[in-house]
Amino acid sequence: MTKHTTTALVTGGAGLLGAAITRTLSEAGHRVVITYQRDAARAEALAAELRANGTPALALPFDLADPSAARTLLHTIDQSGFAPVNILVNNAVPQTDARRPDFATFTEAEDTSWRNLVRHNVEGTLDLIRAVLPGMRAAGPGRIVSISSNLVHAGMPGAVAYTAAKAALHGASRSLAWEVGRDGVTVNLVTPGLIASERAERMLGDAIAGVTAGTPIGRLVTAAEVAAAVGFLVSPGAAGITAVEIVVDGGKN
Repeated sequence: MTKHTTTALVTGGAGLLGAAITRTLSEAGHRVVITYQRDAARAEALAAELRANGTPALALPFDLADPSAARTLLHTIDQSGFAPVNILVNNAVPQTDARRPDFATFTEAEDTSWRNLVRHNVEGTLDLIRAVLPGMRAAGPGRIVSISSNLVHAGMPGAVAYTAAKAALHGASRSLAWEVGRDGVTVNLVTPGLIASERAERMLGDAIAGVTAGTPIGRLVTAAEVAAAVGFLVSPGAAGITAVEIVVDGGKN
């Protein structure tokens, strides 16, 4: 494969998992577009790091809650010479505010909070897929990977709206695979478990030992391990794999 002739777009591409995915795709020879909602400095720093290592990279704002954001993003990508988008990784998950009311119990969550979480995550992601698809189908082949969560299968108190939004992407991905498969576009999901991080350790506290004991591998998965699954699904060798879900949770599911 000629390096840097294909563009990978990773939403939320500078966070813990997003950065791992972005680096994986960069190492595979793709130029990358990283989107961010709030932390421009972190996204710009990652893009600068990749450019210093020889990968063409852009960091661009994108807000799933804005109905016009997908069109604006694709226009900017086109004007920057990075079009078409050959690989789309739907990784971003907007939170409603710093207090995380979306993870309150369902009956306690504010109406606007849970409704916005579902609407923005589902409609925002589908808006972006619709914006990307014409160029992806024309250029062919293409890859769409959406990041889900093993909470869709396991459930968790306080995650009703979040898991509803993620579950919606499962149905959409499987149906979309039928619509675009003959154009050489595959549509898949990667479903992580809890990812090892300082935040996970703070959140779990002493309970982390019980959580890790409940997995066959005896630990939390890493962001790099989840990113490797994404890297495989977007590779030429995965051209025959579509409408599937790869679960990366250490066997907990």
